[in-house]
Amino acid sequence: MPKALLFPSYLGSGFGHVGRCLALAGELAAQGWEVAFVLAGPHLARVRQAGYPVYEPKKPFRPRSETKEGPAFTIFSDMNFQLVRDGFRNPRVVRATVEEGLRFVEHFKPDVLVGDTWPLTSVLGRRAGLPVVQIIKSVVHPAQPNLIWWEPPPPGLLSPDPRPVFNPVLRRWRLPEINRAEDLLTGDLLLVPSIPELDPLPPDLPDTHYVGALIASAGPSTQEPPWFATLDASRPLLYVTIGGGAGPVGSRRFFALVTEAFADSVWQVIVSTGTRFSPADLPVPPPNVRFEPWVPGLAVIARSDVVMFHGGYGTTMECVRCGVPSVVVPFHSEQESNGRRLEASGAGLVLLPSSIPPRAVPGRWGGGKFVTLVRPFSDLTASQLRQAVEEVWSQASYRQNAERLRDELARYGGPGQAAELIMTLVT
Repeated sequence: MPKALLFPSYLGSGFGHVGRCLALAGELAAQGWEVAFVLAGPHLARVRQAGYPVYEPKKPFRPRSETKEGPAFTIFSDMNFQLVRDGFRNPRVVRATVEEGLRFVEHFKPDVLVGDTWPLTSVLGRRAGLPVVQIIKSVVHPAQPNLIWWEPPPPGLLSPDPRPVFNPVLRRWRLPEINRAEDLLTGDLLLVPSIPELDPLPPDLPDTHYVGALIASAGPSTQEPPWFATLDASRPLLYVTIGGGAGPVGSRRFFALVTEAFADSVWQVIVSTGTRFSPADLPVPPPNVRFEPWVPGLAVIARSDVVMFHGGYGTTMECVRCGVPSVVVPFHSEQESNGRRLEASGAGLVLLPSSIPPRAVPGRWGGGKFVTLVRPFSDLTASQLRQAVEEVWSQASYRQNAERLRDELARYGGPGQAAELIMTLVT
């Protein structure tokens, strides 16, 4: 029985990396593989509930805010900023993390390592002599990383330099040194969980394959709850979700804006508040607005006329899979990047939560100084929310383009295709 050890990036609060790995794990397990995970954090219980063994780091790094208050929007330009967030402060931390990972590898004895934007998967594979699979988006592909692709990066950004933190350890292990964090995402097989229009890359990249969305074909997200029966098929449905790590975008003020925007409208509105808020703690909504701490995402999206969301990659691909247009209200640059792809394809509209000029937030880590830009407060209005949703709903081209992307996505095999490609590494 072949074995795969999965390393999803887990320190960003959102479920996207873990969700893709769970979808792949389900397919591998169905084909007779033994699968285990390495992760900690908020989604640990969900992975264990799915029945997979988990190797939990003894001292997982904790994401650290660079400002005292959560900004409405954070601007960063590349994956180097993730290294700071994930706690790779100095070469000692890098070395200790790899050594711990090698102990997990020695115990589980996998045939292949699979990473989803976890920075050290390739290093572990090289040190253990194992093939490495990377689940990777185009904006961090080592051949052509470009997170802010739709405009020049704003002045004032200073990317963290990963070389003083990683290269001393890589030299010690006689591994290739890096110039940027994306250089860590090399592998024997690179799987893009999307389609070329939404994740464009140069043609004929070695060992890189589009596989379509890595979404489980069945499970809780596809099951309709009983209250679905109360929906009125003659009225449009708006689904609002802001993800697991949405910060100020998912605040009481935002939920109040949604209520204000659609209280007197024809819209039926389902709002997923996430676990940070209980619907009981929010003002009582009007009859056409429903707050729920959790909803089955795919099932609701499939029934929706428009989805308003934060731009998370997982929800992006769920909207594409269902052929539903969207309004994206991002709270950082990576989410804006996803939204801009939908916008460029004519299947969505980006609405930034703040028009306030950004201010610089300097920081320091083992690689020296860096600067992030933030817009500290949201000045989004209810009328802006409603106008954006009405535009996407009323103009047929948005739905037509969303359905075009859906049809293109259907040409790819998703988890099944990914599993077949991985099998070629161990046969």
